[in-house]
Amino acid sequence: MFSFFKNWLGKEQDSTRSMEDLKKDIQEESAIPAEEMRNTEVEFEADAQAESGRSSNMVRTEISLHPQWEQQLDAEKKYTLRFLQAELPEIHRGLISVTGFSMVPQPNGMTVAFFFRNATNKPVRVKNIRLAIYLDDKPFARMPVNLEEMGAIPPHSSRPWEVFFPEESYLHENYSFSRWKLVMKAGQSTHVWPTQLELDPEMERRMTDRQKDRLEAMVHTLPPIPLNTIEVTGFDIGWTKEGQLVAAILFRNGLDKVYNPRELQISITDAEHDLVAQGTLNASKIKVKPGHSRPWLIVFPAEVVQKRDAKLGRWNLEVK
Repeated sequence: MFSFFKNWLGKEQDSTRSMEDLKKDIQEESAIPAEEMRNTEVEFEADAQAESGRSSNMVRTEISLHPQWEQQLDAEKKYTLRFLQAELPEIHRGLISVTGFSMVPQPNGMTVAFFFRNATNKPVRVKNIRLAIYLDDKPFARMPVNLEEMGAIPPHSSRPWEVFFPEESYLHENYSFSRWKLVMKAGQSTHVWPTQLELDPEMERRMTDRQKDRLEAMVHTLPPIPLNTIEVTGFDIGWTKEGQLVAAILFRNGLDKVYNPRELQISITDAEHDLVAQGTLNASKIKVKPGHSRPWLIVFPAEVVQKRDAKLGRWNLEVK
């Protein structure tokens, strides 16, 4: 616990950084309207703060330390936390948010410290939510967390806490970034993230471990897709010695049922927007479970290829 104190020391590890320097560690806020959060995610207690006489839709939060933190932290560390919390901007009334202020690499993961902010008029207990680390606006790690140990957060309060992201939650291994933020995922989701990869048995037998690892990495790197949609992404293409065009595509299922099309109209264009090949695919064998991604190979016979000298460093796939 309290790994973030490592970030409060200077390079020599024997002198505390200045308050002005620590202010720079406060990251962008991630907020969700409390009314949109499910009862499996948060629980609001009955007693509420009076709303009479309020003059603004904005709330300035006060720090609220967990009893264990009150006992274990010395006066200097409490003062620093209060200082950082006081530097947070006002928050719109009715929002629940997280604001990261420390990210510390560990031997087998990453610890993130943050303020959980309650801008409602009721004490709130956080149960199950999803948290993600974003580096330069790109997802780096994601995982579900249970924050019931954080206790009830009073109205108009911020509670500092920390969460450990194990390496298994990482989406890639790129640590190069100029800024980071902690993002809270909760409420009625409008998107699905089909990260479960399923392979056709015959295709799997032909693939190397490296190719399988590449596919696993890709399904975790691609962004979520809207609910009740199917997304098809082309990820590899090439020519055979016989002049056939072979395209590797990935089906991503955002439906609540198995995706099993009968046939698909598929066309490939190059960087010059010229049609390279098109045809109708018997897709009856393609079955993608809800929330899953499945790769498939499309082979265009040489006789249907319309631009044999196409340069396919950049290409576009269209599926109907």
